[in-house]
Amino acid sequence: MVPPVSSSDVTIARPGRAARPAALGLATALFLVIVVGLHFACLHFYAKADRDPWNLSDFWPLSVFTFRRPLASQAGVAALLVVVYAAAVTRALARPTRLVEACLWAFGLVVLSNLLHGVQLGLDYPTASWGEGGIEYYHDAVALRGHGMAWFLRRFHDLQPVLLEHASTHPPGPVLLYYALLRLAPDPILISLAVAALSVAISITFWRRLLRLAFGADANASLGGLSLLFTLVPGVLVYDLAVVDAVIAGVFLAALVLFLEPGRRALALCALCLWFGSLLTFGFLFLLPVLAGLELLYRRRLWPPRLAAVLAGLVALHGLLYVAFGFNYARAFAVASRLENDGGFLLLANPRGYLWYRLGSVLEIAFFFTPVLLWVGLAGLPSLRARAARLAPLAWLGPATVLLMLLAGVMKVGEAARICLFLIPYLLLPVAAWWTATDVSNADRRRVLHSVFAWGLVMQLFGFYQW
Repeated sequence: MVPPVSSSDVTIARPGRAARPAALGLATALFLVIVVGLHFACLHFYAKADRDPWNLSDFWPLSVFTFRRPLASQAGVAALLVVVYAAAVTRALARPTRLVEACLWAFGLVVLSNLLHGVQLGLDYPTASWGEGGIEYYHDAVALRGHGMAWFLRRFHDLQPVLLEHASTHPPGPVLLYYALLRLAPDPILISLAVAALSVAISITFWRRLLRLAFGADANASLGGLSLLFTLVPGVLVYDLAVVDAVIAGVFLAALVLFLEPGRRALALCALCLWFGSLLTFGFLFLLPVLAGLELLYRRRLWPPRLAAVLAGLVALHGLLYVAFGFNYARAFAVASRLENDGGFLLLANPRGYLWYRLGSVLEIAFFFTPVLLWVGLAGLPSLRARAARLAPLAWLGPATVLLMLLAGVMKVGEAARICLFLIPYLLLPVAAWWTATDVSNADRRRVLHSVFAWGLVMQLFGFYQW
């Protein structure tokens, strides 16, 4: 078990200073100056017509962003969102909240945040795009009706090149997930709500379990506030209802937590989560360096047995899938890679695009995480290292793995903001170390919550981010 916090650790970190209004304002202003300056530098060296041929964004580094003026009709929804948020803050900081209650608050905030765009754009569009035509998994799932899941798996290799843009570069999992949701809830609005409920439930559940692993009993009193903080991250408010990536992020977090928990049962469930995640995205490879790095740093073994057991389970499950349905994961991955990189390695095919989109992706992730939380996280790093030595490497292993993926040219236009969902638990760990320190008052915590909520609210009021 992680040793409890000591007063000396807290004194050295001096975490309460991170939440002073002047510090939060300075962090936000500095970030905006950097972003605006680089925005105009990008336009100077890389014309918008070349960088954004599909006109997906009104402002680099946001790769899918349409500026809009708030409408008078949104005032009521905005007011209701503020009221629900205020009630959630009061409840979360007053006393510990149960898991079900935390999930309900999170679901309400996510849905209301998206309703700022209206019912059609906020709830229907995330699933169905424009009616029966689009590029979403939903449309392939609609076409699958009358055939079934087994039929789709058996013929996936023949169908993959002709599937719509998103499904053709992913494993069959997303289409199968939407097919299952389509059978349970045939309306796109209901499917969007189901995606939000599923992603919120998985993420909040395992975020709380990660906090207990990291801080032990010190986390119990803070679970409500830190669950709310997780929800208020703009990446969650914007995308937890909009994309299957939110469900994937929850499954990834579940796999990480189960890997850290002791016992064979946890290890078997970790392999199952990793397998399920691999069926949803080829990006499940993100987790492998994180798990390997954590084991190598903690156990000092070249081939950690826990990781070997998880990988063996993953291979066995894919072997069973191949025997039962003829689905070859390696073959599907090769086809997706060819379709995703039809022009070859981006650095060679488009050096300017490679440079500016790599830089833009880092800034976009920071944008959807908020400069306030980055600032507070930096203040909480010493406390995290002192109080949760085993898990402290997660704060840099996750971001470092995403950075390597970026350098390899993995992410394309519109993906970085959603990748922020995968990084939120890693980036929030040092924030949680700050939050649970003994010299941090509820006034400090409230200022951080208000700052993060205000950033997300302004983003939703003045922008639209979905495909």
